[in-house]
Amino acid sequence: MKKEDRKLFSHRFHEESIFVHTTDEDLNPWDRTRIVAVLVNETGIDYQLADKISEEIQTTVFSSGIRVVTSELVRELVNAKLIEYRFEKARERNKRLGLSLHDVEGLLRFSSVQYPGPVPSPAGTGTIMSGILKRQFALSDIYPAHLHRMHLEGRLHIHGLSTPDRPWKVYLNAVDLLEFSYCSGGLVLEKPTTPSRFITNFQRINALLSGFVGDGVHWTGIEEALLALGASAEELPDQCAGLVQAGMLHEPAAQNGMARAFHLSCPEVIDAVLCRMREEKILNTIITTESKNWFPSPFLALNNKVPSDTTFILEAISLNLPGLAIRSIVEDTTPEVELKRLMSKALSIFARKRVFLEKVSAVVPGGPLDLLNRLGFNPSLSPCVIAVCGLNEWSRVLLDGDVDEGPDRFTRADEFLSRIRSQVSTEAELGKIKLLLGTVDQKEAAYRFARLDLKFQPFYASRVLNGEIRDGSVYYTRDAALPSDKPLDIKKKAEIEGTFQRKFDLPFRTLVKCMDPDQLPVAHFTKNLQHLLLTQDFSICYNCFIMESGVYQTCPICHSTEVATYFLGNEGYECALGQTRTEGMENSRFFFY
Repeated sequence: MKKEDRKLFSHRFHEESIFVHTTDEDLNPWDRTRIVAVLVNETGIDYQLADKISEEIQTTVFSSGIRVVTSELVRELVNAKLIEYRFEKARERNKRLGLSLHDVEGLLRFSSVQYPGPVPSPAGTGTIMSGILKRQFALSDIYPAHLHRMHLEGRLHIHGLSTPDRPWKVYLNAVDLLEFSYCSGGLVLEKPTTPSRFITNFQRINALLSGFVGDGVHWTGIEEALLALGASAEELPDQCAGLVQAGMLHEPAAQNGMARAFHLSCPEVIDAVLCRMREEKILNTIITTESKNWFPSPFLALNNKVPSDTTFILEAISLNLPGLAIRSIVEDTTPEVELKRLMSKALSIFARKRVFLEKVSAVVPGGPLDLLNRLGFNPSLSPCVIAVCGLNEWSRVLLDGDVDEGPDRFTRADEFLSRIRSQVSTEAELGKIKLLLGTVDQKEAAYRFARLDLKFQPFYASRVLNGEIRDGSVYYTRDAALPSDKPLDIKKKAEIEGTFQRKFDLPFRTLVKCMDPDQLPVAHFTKNLQHLLLTQDFSICYNCFIMESGVYQTCPICHSTEVATYFLGNEGYECALGQTRTEGMENSRFFFY
């Protein structure tokens, strides 16, 4: 072979000796035409420009001396070139989602510390990673920059960011399962003809729904369904108790912290369920009942507004009311003007989520939301929830940071909540979407709002937020609760919060903690409150496994010091050992003796 031919061959071999390691663990020879194809197909730029960019990237790679490059590196080089040519939108469409090696290692080693959950495990780390990836996708693809910036700035909080491919919450009527049959992906459910068959179908669907719903599942009509299939009144309490017990002990959602709520109406059934819960030490579930059948008891919630029909909640957004008040002062406007701006943005976010879920649910048969479609899920008809956070701090911002215990504070807050109620109705008519003023789990939102407001508007935020500024553990009051710095009688607290609860479609919960709930007069609560939870703290000994009401440092039975105290917060029972000082302060403000 001639020397000139060897040079040509050597140059060709040099090109082919560079390989690309792809994300699907494949190794391919270098081929710059793939860069051209990706740029044209994914970003839509002109073919000639894509070819020019690929040549420049090839020159960079060949001159670097690298023999194996990753597809991530190639994409980063492409994005750098797109910025150089001022194609920002094309770069957004071409960027890759994911975590750095440092972040992944931190999650694998310390996930239980960074993201505390009920049962930390290596499998839970994968759930955390997938949630982070989905949040990145939602903020990059579903919601455009002018919308997701509202979330990033803390003006509002989108609760379904980590679950953009599923509805936020569902209320299911068990009576609908009487005519329900399903066969897909190895799951076969026949139409139930006996109570035992219904119980089997209910347990399987209840366990599966943890992968289809973002926040929680609420069941109604359990007793009616069992009675319709021939269950006797004597068998009903034990059957319902078994359903709740199995639903909370064996389903994956119980480990992931997803809320489960069961709406019951028969006092005998409630007694049996509560007995099972105490025996099995089930700590994180909600039992609801009609007010006419309600009686004081621990673990029991009163709620007159549980949807009786199957209802899918598409998405939930919390509004930062303290930040809204601060912005109205800084920009010299009124809270009503800022509220209207926020509501219009929230409506746009709901519309984007609805369009995306319509695309996902349209994949039939056997699509990712096939089971929900069979249960009646329709994104176009599903309502969305508007929640408020920090009404207490909102009033304090307008009062120049003071805590006014007079009637003017409650009157002003009540009037603004009425305006929010009216604005929700107005926006629902304009946007042709069903909106609910409701309550959500605001643990993340309450802390995020306070931290961001403290960062951008420290003069106003530092005067009203709660917690410790020095270590960053700050938060706002959740929902529309108005904690008082003075001791309040239970009856007085019920009257104040009952006024606010009546304005909510899905009312927030008022917690009343006492050692002996049976001694509380029911008349104080059934008249005004729409949503009430009576509870008592309790302690579990890890030595003899005895559960006792009250807070103990030493077990009263075996005198062991291995005792954990549990208390009920706004999102269920939590162990006092796992909370920070600030979290303890926050939860204590919601208890009234």
